[in-house]
Amino acid sequence: MTKIITNEVIEESLKLIDSKTLFKKEKIKYEIQDDYNFLMFSISVDEFSKVDLKLSFKYVAQMLNSSIPKRKGEYSWMVNFTNGGLVVDSYFGGDLDCPNAGL
Repeated sequence: MTKIITNEVIEESLKLIDSKTLFKKEKIKYEIQDDYNFLMFSISVDEFSKVDLKLSFKYVAQMLNSSIPKRKGEYSWMVNFTNGGLVVDSYFGGDLDCPNAGL
């Protein structure tokens, strides 16, 4: 089975989020799952608790959907936004069969 989540994919995703949004690399955790075919991000938004970030969340999701390789019939990524350790929003994508699902 081909592995689509590489160190380069991870670094490029982190760099993209860090450079184009309010969220910085040091606040982003990630986990590789499904034999290197699924990448889950967790972004802490604790410091932004009084700001409406819904558009920023969606922007991150759209960037990830454009930059992370896709696979047929299964998702390849997910991002959770957390505040106080609780998930406040999440998005997923990367399925070639449903390119805009989860957005």
